[in-house]
Amino acid sequence: MIPQQVTDLRDFLDLLEARDELCRIVPEVDPHLEIAAITDRVCKGAAGRRALWFEQVRGHRSPVLTNLFGSLQRAAWAVGLEEIDHLRTSLLSELARHSDASAADRLCRLLSEPAWQPQIVANGLCQDRVMESPDLRQLPALQCWPGDGGRFLTQPLVFTRDPETGRDNCGMYRVQLFGRDEATLRWRPGSGGARHQDAWAERGEAMPVAIALGGDPAAIYASSVPLPEGADELALAGWLRRRPLVMTSCLTNELAVPVAAEFVIEGMVEPGASRLEGPFGNHRGGYDPVAPASLLRVTAITHRRNPLFPATITGPPPMESGYLAKLSERLLLALLQIDFSQIVDINMPMETIFHGVALLAVRRQRDGDIAELARSLWGRKPFNQAKLLLFVDEQTDVQDARGCFWRAINRVDARRDLLHDGPRLAIDATRLAGNSLAPDPAVNALLDRRWSEYGLDL
Repeated sequence: MIPQQVTDLRDFLDLLEARDELCRIVPEVDPHLEIAAITDRVCKGAAGRRALWFEQVRGHRSPVLTNLFGSLQRAAWAVGLEEIDHLRTSLLSELARHSDASAADRLCRLLSEPAWQPQIVANGLCQDRVMESPDLRQLPALQCWPGDGGRFLTQPLVFTRDPETGRDNCGMYRVQLFGRDEATLRWRPGSGGARHQDAWAERGEAMPVAIALGGDPAAIYASSVPLPEGADELALAGWLRRRPLVMTSCLTNELAVPVAAEFVIEGMVEPGASRLEGPFGNHRGGYDPVAPASLLRVTAITHRRNPLFPATITGPPPMESGYLAKLSERLLLALLQIDFSQIVDINMPMETIFHGVALLAVRRQRDGDIAELARSLWGRKPFNQAKLLLFVDEQTDVQDARGCFWRAINRVDARRDLLHDGPRLAIDATRLAGNSLAPDPAVNALLDRRWSEYGLDL
């Protein structure tokens, strides 16, 4: 099997196992803290950072999957690629067909093409089994950290619909489970889900919601991408997979969900209905505090035969989500290179949780152009949240963060090269007096020929 042939998590597991990227855990494990603790150690380097399949989960029938996308290679395979930068080059090639527009407009046009629109079928594998009485307690949802407020779905695809336009949104939002049939949805202000809820509340109507777990890894990735307004996540999944995502209608509302999902939770959010959610361990190394969140009342739960339960662990990096974010970095770079031709490469380090810091290699053209570029980037997502933009010259490898910060400290004149914008800072480290240090090419070739003579390990 090759990455582009993957259609669901089961195909992806076959691919990972064939390429020795999957570890099966046979002994019984506890979804309360133990699975997360094992996964955290693996994310930090144990067991080759492989994906994990927990076959026996205490108190539950379904196996739990974690760290599926926990490497650059596996993240690329998840969307049908062999290398993550192929996402940038493929997207640039496709967007070239939609000229004379901004990158965001070109992407929206691309994702509006009929070839990538989801296809609706009468039924799907995700509805092979229907719980007679919906019971969230049957799901092996994890508690990841000791101070967490309970069990959470950490890799859900949450589907909502705009009541006015009929446009659907698919986002990855945090879901906490309460008892048999209640859950909370933690929307980010301004997100698609939050806007949809506001629109339904203004009409005084309950909002239908569907939550899918599993399915095509390309759709799982697409649900987490910060796309421009008007770009459709499900069409992105279709474009990545080079075929439309196949969907089916829910049983208790009119939303559609991926047919290959492992579990589907259907429900309604009544206007103004909320419940306290949290605490929740976050990427910054602390806990999000208890706060009100939208209350979902569950109306149905369906699943495949012998369903698998995917989960991810949130915490200090490196974590699985950081590698999916690196895919988004490559997508973002393609859009940037259309709007700002002087940008050569970017690096948004995992340690800065994707949007906190951006390192940019750029072609310097004239005095003042770096400050102009910084102000332009601060005016668009996700750079509007960046605490630091660090610009280096085009010869510098921005994937070498240590080298970038070394250059920043040693090249910068603080009176000339720092730009403040409220709490945000940009550093222009593109200047260098004289020639850069570089080994003699002839001596390098000599070392390559004679290295074994020196008795040193490669």
